[in-house]
This record gives sequence, C-alpha cells and structure tokens, in this order.
Amino acid sequence: MTDRIQPSLHFTIICDDIRQETGGKISLMGLFENIYATKFPVTHPRLVIISEWIEGKGEFEVKTQILSTDRKNVVRQSLTKIKLNEVNFRHRNVSIHLNINFDLPGTYWIENFLDDELINSIPLRVIHINDQPTH
Repeated sequence: MTDRIQPSLHFTIICDDIRQETGGKISLMGLFENIYATKFPVTHPRLVIISEWIEGKGEFEVKTQILSTDRKNVVRQSLTKIKLNEVNFRHRNVSIHLNINFDLPGTYWIENFLDDELINSIPLRVIHINDQPTH
C-alpha cells in the first residue's frame, strides 16, 4: 500500500524576479500577466514563474512550460522533482527564464504538469503597442 497523495496546485504567478529574504520569506517583484512590445520578434530579459503545490504526499515530477500562441511549440520548459513528506507540507516550484524570444504578438500559455498530467494553463499575453512619444 502506498502513502502517495497527489498535491493540488495552489497558485501560479508570473513576475520579473524573486528573492529569498532573511527568515525564509519570499519576495516577488514585478508581478504581471502581459508583456508589451513595439516590434517583433522581441526578447523578454527575465521571466520568473512560481507555482505552489499543497496537500500532497510523496515524490512527483513537475513540468512547467511556455507554449507558443498556436499551442504547438514549446518556447521554454523546466522539469523538477519534488518531495512532500507530509500533507501539511508545501512546495514552491520556481523556474527562471532568461532572454525569452517571442516571435509574434498573441496569447502564449504557461502550463503546469504533475507526473505528465496537465493540471492548469494560464495565459501570458504578448501585446503589440505603437511607439509612444516621450515628453
């Protein structure tokens, strides 16, 4: 008999940076859901995805990926093995992506998998804007 309990995905947040503070606190900087660009392709310098898994027990493989607008191509992917010793434990999975190229404007998708099962998908909109005059 196994003691394995599948965890729930509590949240997924996209931001510019993450830091571990004194005392174990985590600070997230620059939370966002859209990227704005005046021309394409565009390179986004830094994107952090943090997902929290809760109420599970056992060892699991977590995959986080960013899909293209047509959902056919993987732009970036990270794989992590997590271990939850007790159901009251939590795991915060952090994936940091540097210099991501977005070829076209549109809705890209961030997907979270647990042991190859798609758990959720959230949109990341890359929006074309016109050059803005400066004062």
